Amino acid sequence: MNVSTSADWCRRPVGIIRVEREISKAVYSYCSERLIPVYLDRTHDRWMKVDDSCFQDIMSDSWVSSLEPDKKAASVFKHLQPFTPMNDDQFVTVGSDWSFNIPDRVEKLYGSSRVMVAACYDLIPLLFPEFTPGMEFFEQFNHHYRAVARMAQSVFAISEVSAKSLRDFWDKEGLAHTAPPVEVVPLAAPAPTFSEFDLDDKDFAMLDEIERKGPYVIYVSTIEPRKNHQLLLDIWRELFAERGEKCPTLLIVGMRGWGSEDMIRSAQRMQASKAGKIVWREGLSDALLAQLYSRSAFAVFPSYFEGWGLAATEAAALGKVCVVSSTGALVEATQGKMPSYHPLDFIGWKQELIRLLDDAGYRRSLEKGLDTQLFRRTWQDFGKEFCTTFLGAR
Repeated sequence: MNVSTSADWCRRPVGIIRVEREISKAVYSYCSERLIPVYLDRTHDRWMKVDDSCFQDIMSDSWVSSLEPDKKAASVFKHLQPFTPMNDDQFVTVGSDWSFNIPDRVEKLYGSSRVMVAACYDLIPLLFPEFTPGMEFFEQFNHHYRAVARMAQSVFAISEVSAKSLRDFWDKEGLAHTAPPVEVVPLAAPAPTFSEFDLDDKDFAMLDEIERKGPYVIYVSTIEPRKNHQLLLDIWRELFAERGEKCPTLLIVGMRGWGSEDMIRSAQRMQASKAGKIVWREGLSDALLAQLYSRSAFAVFPSYFEGWGLAATEAAALGKVCVVSSTGALVEATQGKMPSYHPLDFIGWKQELIRLLDDAGYRRSLEKGLDTQLFRRTWQDFGKEFCTTFLGAR
């Protein structure tokens, strides 16, 4: 099991990091006697075994809340041992593999044997290269998924949308006849178990600051062009012009990613921002985030394209409506239970947000539709299905 991505990440887990960590924990739970955690020592271009104590440390909550993340990540090198591949190995690798030529490096170990269990989160750099920082991502993904077609015995996809994207890519490139099967294991959508008792004084202060402003709408996502924050800013410009102090707050939670600085600077000059009706926050605890979801009017996710959309399913798991884009996998992730609009449909989005804000009965009717087991899939459920599907665990 390649745990390199998780080992190198000592901050709050997001996206792929979170999924790799959960799969690693599941493999440990269901196939512990077979599990050998490995780490790619890129300095010496070699795979090394991670000892059990270090693996447990990497999977712990303390690993992703380190005050010295770089120092913590470097500590892995004290716990590495030589790794010897075996003929009957399955090599599970579900991290950010395109950045490090993982299939090629696995091929050096195993030759032409199809040992890899690989992952497909999305093919955004191939489908929408304009939503990546540079063309090197197109080249990385193009090379990576060609190599996966050659080296993998199976591929884990997080959604039917992602699986179809990969199959279509292989078909277009003439690789479908030799490509491995792609199986979908949907991600989890567990309702957080946090309560107010898990908040510290800083969390309470921030919660109070936000709630004092009145009703708010929440968007949780990395801030980058693909996430389409600009649509919401344009809507809030009009809402504030029309409603003034009665305008709800737009709460944007997420790390600042590539290509976001100009948009943020522009947004901070907006009248709505100066009036405190557009608020930006990042680095929040899971407990605080759960409370912010629970106390919001509703959530939004207007991204141009997603391979899944964890934030949308997490909102649903808390019984909150989340208006989503009709493109990508967001409708699939929310099981068709949420209002959805094209990410360029300004009028549709604005009218839906106004209705949700002004028509409490309508909002409650949507929330009642979420009061089911549809959004109670735990990470343990996800991990067990992954191990059953790809590793033959029972």
